[in-house]
Amino acid sequence: MTKTIKTELHEKLALYYMLLTRQMTKLSDCFFHIIRLDFKPEEERGELFIGYQIYAQSELADAIRVIKKICEILGLSYVETENLGDKREREKREEFLKRYPDEPWT
Repeated sequence: MTKTIKTELHEKLALYYMLLTRQMTKLSDCFFHIIRLDFKPEEERGELFIGYQIYAQSELADAIRVIKKICEILGLSYVETENLGDKREREKREEFLKRYPDEPWT
């Protein structure tokens, strides 16, 4: 079998991509807990929500750190990348609303 990961760059990209997918899995677990709060007694929900909210924040922070590292590996500015994401979101929103004016943007 041909070796796919030949350079240190390849290895870093593969590793940090795997770390990012791992973080996203942890975040989905957190969201699952938040969604399932409606099955808990009313008096337990508030405190549990705060805990899961903090849990989500820590997982998001870890994911952001990994994304920053990937930008660094690729020689990209994280701030410019984040700004590009904001711009692309606005463009996608405008295009969606032109296409589907009666649909809500999510």
